[in-house]
Amino acid sequence: MYNYLKRAWAEIDLNDLEKNLNELLRVCGTSQPVAVVKANAYGHDDRSIAPFLERKGISFFAVSNIKEAITLRECGVKGEILILGYTPPDEAEELAKYDIIQAAVSLDHALRLDDEAKKAGVRVKLHMAVDTGMGRIGESGEKAVEALVKVSSLENIILDGAFTHFAVADTLSEDEINYTSAQRESFFKVISSFESKGKTLRHKHCLNSAGGIFHYDSRSTLVRNGIVLYGLKPDISLELPFRLHPVMSLKAVVSLVKEVPAGTYVSYGRTYRSEGTRKIATIPIGYADGYPRSLSGKGEVLIRGKRAPITGRICMDQLMCDVTDIEGVCVEDTATLIGTDGNETITADDIAVLSGTIGYEIVCGISKRVPRVIIENGETVSVREYY
Repeated sequence: MYNYLKRAWAEIDLNDLEKNLNELLRVCGTSQPVAVVKANAYGHDDRSIAPFLERKGISFFAVSNIKEAITLRECGVKGEILILGYTPPDEAEELAKYDIIQAAVSLDHALRLDDEAKKAGVRVKLHMAVDTGMGRIGESGEKAVEALVKVSSLENIILDGAFTHFAVADTLSEDEINYTSAQRESFFKVISSFESKGKTLRHKHCLNSAGGIFHYDSRSTLVRNGIVLYGLKPDISLELPFRLHPVMSLKAVVSLVKEVPAGTYVSYGRTYRSEGTRKIATIPIGYADGYPRSLSGKGEVLIRGKRAPITGRICMDQLMCDVTDIEGVCVEDTATLIGTDGNETITADDIAVLSGTIGYEIVCGISKRVPRVIIENGETVSVREYY
């Protein structure tokens, strides 16, 4: 029923997503959970992830930009949507049309949104960013209070909330814990000062994934659940208080198996030379699919429940691995690059460590030429092919 190119594909398991959601709900306390589905739901397919989460009771979503927000509306999401990044003020009418909440990255941004909303005859909902030590967006201290007061009086703006973002909530050294605590108290000092002037905010929020787990504060009306929702750690060194269930697996087929004699070079640059007779399998996936070239010569793939080391450089569209010690490997066997095969598992966090990055980058980087195969209760329920 579901046809897709059996070259390389990513499997997205909605049941594992639900398991992670339930664990996060357990630690959310009284705060409302927000599902962060920016960057195509961290590479997992937002048009599948968001409607599923809404069916499971999530009514608040966060994205990076207006196109992502409109995509959610077009796939039927009814809940609230907050854009965490910048939207040009001339999109004010679209923000109102689709009932989207916009983060104001500065007072100037809010003022320009108000001007454009006035021209369009609409009102735009805003959450003001407050900079408490991230140094990215928002005003700080008394300037943040002044900005909130000013924006609360704008005719074409509905000031719905304010938020900040923790810089090191995923690091649990004493110094970093103190830094996060200082950020939190700085934020709520701004909120308290604003509300002391007779003002109110429906939402004030500071908790990201790690914040909600390790620094929960019931004063934060929202918890913005991001990477943990998809089964990856905010920081690989963290021990979480529950088991994570990675939602994405990355797979490809074996396209060729051949025996090469001693002294054979494999792939570009002649970085690999066989020391004896070896059996080499070619896998039609490469860095254009989002599999990091930095794993050349040090990554592994799983075939028939065994680990096969990558030999030579990873190409744009293909890679090679040594299957000499794996019995019976043949064309169209499945190679698992991220996921579990038998008793062996390779996670996105594992390959992130090998390639000198973070799990976020690995899953977000899986390109759109890789179809997402959506699985629920062990069955394929849809396939997302982007082109």
